[in-house]
Amino acid sequence: MILRHADLERELEWTETEHLCELVIENPKFLREVIKDLTISEEEKELSATKDGKLLKFDKDVDVVFNPLKLDFNSKRAMTTLLKLLVKTSVSEDFYLTTNNLKTKIVKYLSDVIDAGEFEFEVSTDDFTMDSIAKAVSIHIVGDEDDFVELLTDYVSMMADLANIKLFVFVNLRLLLSDEDVERLRHNLDNHQINVLLLEGMAQERLKDVPRWLIDRDLCEI
Repeated sequence: MILRHADLERELEWTETEHLCELVIENPKFLREVIKDLTISEEEKELSATKDGKLLKFDKDVDVVFNPLKLDFNSKRAMTTLLKLLVKTSVSEDFYLTTNNLKTKIVKYLSDVIDAGEFEFEVSTDDFTMDSIAKAVSIHIVGDEDDFVELLTDYVSMMADLANIKLFVFVNLRLLLSDEDVERLRHNLDNHQINVLLLEGMAQERLKDVPRWLIDRDLCEI
């Protein structure tokens, strides 16, 4: 994966062995422009990202996180995919008979409740899918709340699997992490093969083995 900007010469590249990169922009105006490109749906952008030669769509393929202390594990696109996976699994060879037996029991239970109340209703179909049940019991995706690095890892791995996110951008995350935390995060990202960009507004000590692209206040590339 490659990240480019039309007004800059350098670029950032994620490889099969490098899944964490850092982009430091010390110029406030330019930082705002980059964040705007990442978050606002417009056809013409100065910033672009490609993976395997295909242009990423920032509104679908990229997740920009401004507050990592309040991660949304249960976003609409993640839950929609999760429900689809539940339906697919429920009719698989391993669960087909169990699913049909459960649906039969649910229909019978509802019929018995209706009969007991002497209501003039009937259950007319058992043609429903398991996502209806999942919605009724309110399934929630959870992460490891006790370990911040593991929480971040849980979030990106789940969203990559469920929402097909190809690039995660964390804004000023280094303010909340020690260098040891970043190293743990980098190790986890390599294991999961997930690409993350640290977008920072202030340069800190350079991280070991993490590609960095620095644009200073004078818009010089370092």
